[in-house]
Amino acid sequence: MIENGDGLAWLDRGLYGCYLTFAEGIPAEELAVRLGAPPDSPVLDAETVAAIERAAPPWERSVPDIGRIGDAGNGWSFVLLPCTAYWEHGRTGPGSPYGHHPSHGIRTVSAVHTGMDPAQLDVMHDGQHLWGYSDSGFNGSRPDLLNTALAALGRNADEDGEVPPDTLSYELLYTALGNFFGLNGLPRAAIENDTLPGMFCEPRELPRHEYADAPAGPYGPCEQCGGPMTLSHVAKEVGSYVLYCDRCKALGGYRVESLTRTEERTVPNPKWADVDPGQSRTRQKG
Repeated sequence: MIENGDGLAWLDRGLYGCYLTFAEGIPAEELAVRLGAPPDSPVLDAETVAAIERAAPPWERSVPDIGRIGDAGNGWSFVLLPCTAYWEHGRTGPGSPYGHHPSHGIRTVSAVHTGMDPAQLDVMHDGQHLWGYSDSGFNGSRPDLLNTALAALGRNADEDGEVPPDTLSYELLYTALGNFFGLNGLPRAAIENDTLPGMFCEPRELPRHEYADAPAGPYGPCEQCGGPMTLSHVAKEVGSYVLYCDRCKALGGYRVESLTRTEERTVPNPKWADVDPGQSRTRQKG
């Protein structure tokens, strides 16, 4: 039963350092698995979560991230994780432990807020990015969805059918998201008071990939001007390299290419080494 539903507008001023994901049509426990929880990860009651966090402060020893889980109303569930979880272990892409993007077969809405930069908001459906907003502005394939959501709040589009970004605030965007998707049952008091149950949301094994070096070139031409591309840097940890065009680099003349994978294996996740087996396998909610 949902209590203390307060829409989403408060997220902009009341929740930092978080990765909050909503999913439509699946329980929070399944969403947690899609975000990295082992399939047999139990639901831990709020008191157990608090005891684990007291016993293992991050500056002393590391344990798997715990996602707080709950019901957001109207058929939506949610998982609240630390913001660092968004970038760890490929949780948000095809390389996630679940094997697909968390939005596989459903709709998801997510907000990543580090507390240092504006939040990154994204709406996904079956792995496809419909629309998003960040400090870089709007992105995504269906900006009309955002315009429809904002129009319901009395924000009218301009002659090009777009709502000017400089007229928006994050509070307004959160409100539009909540209204458009019916996310108005988020239990604010339980989130702020840490009284939600939780689940360990990290896989017990992590992928480790080896990649070949970046090719020496020449590289394909710049897509904007047709000029030559130059190697900028190589990121073997994620299996990619970046090319840039000296003429167009100030206008976004960059291109990311994939490195050839030479080996794929898994290694134990060291964060599980200090977890009490009773916490990870047998203690259940209630």
